[in-house]
Amino acid sequence: MFHVLVISGGYLDIPFAKEYIETLSYDKVFAVDKGLYYADQLGIKPDLIIGDFDTVSSDLVNLYDERIKAGELDARIIRFPREKDLTDSELAIIYSEDYGATNITMLGATGYRIDHLLANMDLLICSNDKGIDCVIVDTNNRICLIDGEKGPNERVIDREQQWGKYVSIIPVTPYIADVTLEGVAYPLSNARIPKGPALTVSNEIKEKTARFHVGEGTALLIESKD
Repeated sequence: MFHVLVISGGYLDIPFAKEYIETLSYDKVFAVDKGLYYADQLGIKPDLIIGDFDTVSSDLVNLYDERIKAGELDARIIRFPREKDLTDSELAIIYSEDYGATNITMLGATGYRIDHLLANMDLLICSNDKGIDCVIVDTNNRICLIDGEKGPNERVIDREQQWGKYVSIIPVTPYIADVTLEGVAYPLSNARIPKGPALTVSNEIKEKTARFHVGEGTALLIESKD
């Protein structure tokens, strides 16, 4: 397993991030645009600094550039123009593949910009297409993908380790089928769920572990807390 921690430029609660990162084992850190500021605040040395840097101080970027050139930091800076066809976070996913990532954890991928939030959730699909298991984490949510065709088509959550009280399945394809939910307040067996209705929103884990299976189609698995 090769795990890349991607720190993006959305909203990030620094105390939460510091505590959460201490629980992770990762191989590389990518700082994406304002994610460089977050990495600096967290005292984390990035291996790759990437973006158009329109949301981070140029002084901070230049400081890291000087540290790299002086041999104080073993890292790369890759600059992109502001006008481009890819978001900075998407570029980080592409470079994660180049580094041989099998797993990605994204911090700073949520926040006030709903357009970026939705685009970043789509990156879970893009990552999965590349054979990379990606998860988005913030203070209140943990989001991953269940894919009936490409896998992983099943997730098992330990109740003691779940991210909050609620678990939702949100179809991203026109429908999901062979849906089985076990160990939850509202179980299902071999169900077919069309995109749109909120049937699989706000479930709760009632057993020691819960199993979420999708045999056909693709869905987001979202663990949430108020």
